Amino acid sequence: MTAWTLQFPPFIRVKPRRDAPFMPIVPTHAPSLRLARRAAALQPSATLAMVGRVRKLQAQGVEILNLTAGEPDFTPPPVVEESGIQAIRQGKGRYTAAAGTPELRAAAAQWIQAEVGLPYSPDEVVVTPGAKLAISQALLALVDPGERVVIPIPSWNSYVEMVRLCEGEPVLVPCGPDGYPQVEALEAASQDGAVALLLNTPCNPTGAVYPESLLREIGAWALEREIWVISDEIYAALTYDGTRHVSPLRAAPGLREQGVWIGGVSKAYSMTGWRIGFLAAPRPLATAVADIQSQLVSSPNGISQVAALEAIRQGGADRERMRQSFERRARLVVAALKAIPGLECPVPRGAFYAFPRLRNFLGKTDPATGRTIRSGDDFVEVLLEADRVATVGGSAFGDPQAFRLSFAASEDTLHEALRRLAARLQALR
Repeated sequence: MTAWTLQFPPFIRVKPRRDAPFMPIVPTHAPSLRLARRAAALQPSATLAMVGRVRKLQAQGVEILNLTAGEPDFTPPPVVEESGIQAIRQGKGRYTAAAGTPELRAAAAQWIQAEVGLPYSPDEVVVTPGAKLAISQALLALVDPGERVVIPIPSWNSYVEMVRLCEGEPVLVPCGPDGYPQVEALEAASQDGAVALLLNTPCNPTGAVYPESLLREIGAWALEREIWVISDEIYAALTYDGTRHVSPLRAAPGLREQGVWIGGVSKAYSMTGWRIGFLAAPRPLATAVADIQSQLVSSPNGISQVAALEAIRQGGADRERMRQSFERRARLVVAALKAIPGLECPVPRGAFYAFPRLRNFLGKTDPATGRTIRSGDDFVEVLLEADRVATVGGSAFGDPQAFRLSFAASEDTLHEALRRLAARLQALR
């Protein structure tokens, strides 16, 4: 039998023999990939990108003083670790209800009442795989394509991208020098309509803790405008020097019914990798979020839910010890930054970040690298290259003149990193 040739460009030629096994026709090149607009426009997390760079350098043997971390440097409370081990042994790693186990939802409702004074029933609480997903799912439930979401800046860099993933429009409103949003600015930004306002107190990256009087004013405005308030309070338990956290949803009477409370165990209990957050909202919205979650992730991790239950029941003493450590570190950082002439930095009253502004250093040149400092991002690169100190540039948070440093690091690390930082700023010409 005569051999024959198949040719279908851009496919390769195949000359089969009678006794040859079947050979599929294989393309010579991969088809072009067209990403959806929402994926193509998405910006990766700047903080996670810097963390990745640091880990790569460390893997190469480079010693880095790492002040990028958005997570505590402590281990979880022992009761958390032990309960997780027991949960594995008891076969708790199976699917749970989409909204979380009944035990954890009930305990979380009681915990939220005790922590911030907001009453929720268990069926108004959804356990989520981290507070980040809680915020994202709240936005998915509330925001239609093209609708506007107001975000005071500086703010956590993921908020903007979360809104964009929902095909909403983020509206960025600069805060004052104290890190507080002003109602007049919120009003001006929402003239064309807005469906939601994202608040974060204590704030990442500034450490600002919004006063109750301001929250009452913002809440009254949101109620009048019928704007939902999504209140990210993941750092609620981490405040310092007598500063009191007040939930925006409690400060303004009636806002609980037009608000979404977000919290979790990641930051205050040092459980970032366990991925358990809480969302509390009026029942119809909580049900909608649970339905969304059932389609996206099925359910939160069963073992992590057991551990989170023990954290909020028995981890209070360990949490307080960690808070006191952060308080000491906050004082250390504030004292060191205040001693640098020309550096501006609001005092962090909560969370575990400081957010210095470099307004008085822009335009200067670093003699070691020859680079001109035109932004906080430039300084972050110089600090990493010349001093092996890792921080995060401020443009990711909405202020390109600033940079963020985390004091979720040992006091020895902080002392040395701040010494190098001060020397680098003072060397600029």
